[in-house]
Amino acid sequence: MRTHTAGLLVLSLITGWGLGWVSRERWGPEPPTDRVAPDVIPAASTVAMLPTSPVEVARRESGDALRQLLESKAYERAMGRYEALQAQAADDATVQRARGQLLEYARRLMAQADYPSATRLLQLFLQNDYRDVEARTLLAAALRGQNDPGAAIAQLYQARGQAWRPETLDELTRTIRVVVTEAADTLEQRGDTAGLLALYQDLTQLEPSHAPYFIELATAQLALHDLDAARQSLLLVAQDPEVGARARDLLERVQVAAIDAQPPDTTAAATEVAGIPLVRSGSHFLVDARLESQLARLLIDTGASLTMLTPDTLQRSGSGARATGRTGHFSTANGRVSAPIYRLDSLSVGDWEVRNLDVGVLDLGEPGIDGLLGMNFLRHFRFYIDQNQTLLRLSIAAESPQR
Repeated sequence: MRTHTAGLLVLSLITGWGLGWVSRERWGPEPPTDRVAPDVIPAASTVAMLPTSPVEVARRESGDALRQLLESKAYERAMGRYEALQAQAADDATVQRARGQLLEYARRLMAQADYPSATRLLQLFLQNDYRDVEARTLLAAALRGQNDPGAAIAQLYQARGQAWRPETLDELTRTIRVVVTEAADTLEQRGDTAGLLALYQDLTQLEPSHAPYFIELATAQLALHDLDAARQSLLLVAQDPEVGARARDLLERVQVAAIDAQPPDTTAAATEVAGIPLVRSGSHFLVDARLESQLARLLIDTGASLTMLTPDTLQRSGSGARATGRTGHFSTANGRVSAPIYRLDSLSVGDWEVRNLDVGVLDLGEPGIDGLLGMNFLRHFRFYIDQNQTLLRLSIAAESPQR
């Protein structure tokens, strides 16, 4: 009877240790949102009955060593041990158990309001597992705890760009809206209009398809008497079904203020910004660009600091591209990779052109996509992704001299 009971206990423990999860993002894993349960320590009499395999001993020793490093705040060494486990562990359950220890310890630090330590630990973790959505969401919470909403918002948007589960995306979007509202309320209470302007300038680039951000941006611009910038922001969303009526009301105010500030013969302002057709690809959008006389279909990626082209696309661009001799480092499904940087004479989208544009050259492994349109092109403009009419609306940014 005792042998039968011991066998059942062994089976239960092995089954418990064997439970793991692996979820895949488009180019990498999305970690689960559930917390790792605390270790269950059986009674001493039960432990004495259980056989101990070499694998079980290794797991226990590894977990104890990692816990000791965390308790002593040796976070770099803890992450070094975690990386060694990833390289050497014979089973994924061991790695997932270590990952759970690291993230649970970060939660404990935040529960103790030790946000700087949690931030440091999570930043080190993300240097290794940069696509871990749960860790990045925790980092956003730690930054929020340190009253740094701007950095928290940036981390939440990065997490949203790496997530794929609908429920995860919805939860991240809700959290973003809450943090943005809190940040805006704080700035309004301080009377910090310049801070509000900077907040919404960032947000309209982080989420250029969310029309209400453009209304808030224009409101801040109006408060600072920047009528031209407010007009540009409002024209981008004047046709939007959600905020269009509000945008047109504000445009009338801008026009009245402009007439009061300028001579009576001032030419009437435009009432709409023309759009460039987009092609929807899942939750992303593709746009046709021109490199010299060649067309290229680029995925709009506001999370990419640099525009990217595939090697074939670069070759088609002809003599308009030249090597810079520099190399960039980029995050892909296979980790961090190096790629050469070239300089284009020009790249155009619709009637809008940017000259002397640096681009990374990398095989993206995505059929039908010739590259990514990144922020080193888009930052020259005010832009809005009109999802209702599937258009990219562009207007010249006040600080940019190019068109």
